[in-house]
Amino acid sequence: MSDRIAIGMLIKAFPPEEVDAAIDAAGVREQRSRALPARTMVYFSLAMWLFGSAGYDSVLTRLTTGMRWAGVSTGKRAEPSTGSITKARKRLGSEVMRRLFLRRAVEAVDAPPRWRGLRVCTLDGGVMDVPDTVANLAAFTEAEVRMVALAAPGDGALIDVAVGTGDDELDAELIGAVSTDTLVVAHRASLGHRQWRAATEQGVHLLWRPSESVDLPRLRLLADGSYVSRLLPECDPMSRSVTVRVVRSGETVLITTLLDPERAPAAELVALHEGRWRFESVFDALDAGPVALRSQDPHGVRQELWAMLCVYQAVQAWRWDGKEALAGRI
Repeated sequence: MSDRIAIGMLIKAFPPEEVDAAIDAAGVREQRSRALPARTMVYFSLAMWLFGSAGYDSVLTRLTTGMRWAGVSTGKRAEPSTGSITKARKRLGSEVMRRLFLRRAVEAVDAPPRWRGLRVCTLDGGVMDVPDTVANLAAFTEAEVRMVALAAPGDGALIDVAVGTGDDELDAELIGAVSTDTLVVAHRASLGHRQWRAATEQGVHLLWRPSESVDLPRLRLLADGSYVSRLLPECDPMSRSVTVRVVRSGETVLITTLLDPERAPAAELVALHEGRWRFESVFDALDAGPVALRSQDPHGVRQELWAMLCVYQAVQAWRWDGKEALAGRI
């Protein structure tokens, strides 16, 4: 898409009044007129993901041209240096971008797809490299940051995201915030016994790929070929075991807390797993390969990450609307 159309898409997805509200809520409104006001810097943070290979100067030029074309104020007419842009990004911080993302995430939560009376979402994650500065190495393990996301199947709208350095902790954090009567689908090696038990007690259902080391004894064969098994903790195994169902289809092995084959047929569970959302969809939507972030400090890294997720939401919604419109004409 052309630069102007791309910027127009961002402005439509994140209107100036919504951006201004997030700026005020984060407390980063400028106190005097600047060449790089907070509103422009929000759109700049987003535009960096549309023009990933461009330098700061080029991104700003393309952004302000598109903003003026769309009738949105850009601040004083000036040609800020790269250093000025870096300082303006630091003044903005990451909270504004987080608030913009959460607004879109709330909208996704309001209407998640349903399957047999359950809300369905996919959990998946990825790793992004960060510059190996002293500040980044103190905050992130091995100059990389991990993200885990819950997404709706179909349109791929993001529901929630956790950022950190450990997959198990991030998985548990997201599942702990999921509402009851939700089915979480994932291809990751299974959570530990403690997390499975917590999810069961929480009323959240899981459909997961087990790790190869997990022992799944065949306790009772079911009519559809799946069977009942148990996840055993390392200590006191029988009293705190978690009952699960094992579903096999070719090379695929899945475990789930949905024990009734009539309520949750094995073939449908396999289809749900095959049709799950993948974290790589974020990079596909942004037309980006393996992502290496630019920021030299953790605050800038988080700003980039939240901006990436915001742009993904905008691009994915635009692509999904286009697919539905095309389908409606066929």
